[in-house]
Amino acid sequence: MTDAPVRTDPSERMCPSTPKANATVFLGMITPAGRVAYVTPPLAAEVALAGLPDPTEATESRYRLAGPCVTSSCGFWTGDHCGLGERLVASYQETGVPDEAALPRCAIRRTCRWYAEQGPAACPACSHVVTDAR
Repeated sequence: MTDAPVRTDPSERMCPSTPKANATVFLGMITPAGRVAYVTPPLAAEVALAGLPDPTEATESRYRLAGPCVTSSCGFWTGDHCGLGERLVASYQETGVPDEAALPRCAIRRTCRWYAEQGPAACPACSHVVTDAR
């Protein structure tokens, strides 16, 4: 296991918590406990959301979606990294850095901006994120 974050081309990084309008990947559903139940392999957001009984009810408070990181077009962008991913890792404290084998299965980890910048510590925090809690 390596604790080094994955480094990918910044233009290929994915935001693991994007609004429906920018979504390209369906990451999972929010459980009643408020955690993400991830789906793997990757599922196109358009296909997953169209297959719901009532796609108009597909909200970010019920589903986790991912899409291309929009960097400077996002309010969380600091100028060189994602401030949200950084704050999540800082605020979500687990005992030590998780072992890679214990991380939840995630369809975008290889290109995930949070994982690339924060390493494995981003994954446990990520599973608690609800994009829109309305």
